[in-house]
Amino acid sequence: MIKHIVCWRVDDPNMSQQYCDGAVELLEQMRKEINGLLLLELAVDKSRTDMSSDLVLYSEFASWEALEHYDQHPLHQQFKDYLGPHRTERRVADYEV
Repeated sequence: MIKHIVCWRVDDPNMSQQYCDGAVELLEQMRKEINGLLLLELAVDKSRTDMSSDLVLYSEFASWEALEHYDQHPLHQQFKDYLGPHRTERRVADYEV
């Protein structure tokens, strides 16, 4: 199993919940349409510290190939286009368990 975690800081942290809520439909479509995508969660950070991110995406994939398929999928591109203009920082980690 591959775990894919992405953390973002956004231009207005007070809008984090709205950004998250706005992505729900795209996330639901991804869950249904992307083969090999086992789990997908998007959440707002509640710690709100200087060191924390504003949004976090946690996902699990059946294989590295499934992660690559997700990365190239048009729905994932729509998600990147949706959040991209609002992000100021992005961190990612991919690992196998």
